[in-house]
Amino acid sequence: ARHLYICDFHKNLIQSVRNRRKRKGSDDDGDSPVQDIDTPEVVDLYQLQVNTLRRYKRHFKLQTRPGLNKAQLVEIIGCHFRTIPVNEKDTLTYFIYSVKNDKNKPDLKMDSGVH
Repeated sequence: ARHLYICDFHKNLIQSVRNRRKRKGSDDDGDSPVQDIDTPEVVDLYQLQVNTLRRYKRHFKLQTRPGLNKAQLVEIIGCHFRTIPVNEKDTLTYFIYSVKNDKNKPDLKMDSGVH
């Protein structure tokens, strides 16, 4: 059998999230989707290239005027990004599944080049 292990950094990250969730805790069984959805913490969108910001804008079909500079794109995309709900439990589960199954590259659904 082949065994894959999670590095210490990600193992500690997962454990800290679990501990934080227990401390927040409530008296219910924890299956409430509202409890698992968190707003993202600070993300520095200025670290991204302008082309990446434009692709994000195009992917999510954000309506803007043409010719925006980087600061304007960051502001608009930041507002949109903060509105996206994140189910932490599902995200961590998918991440662990991907690591264990060596799926570190996105799956490309192509039938040997024939369309």
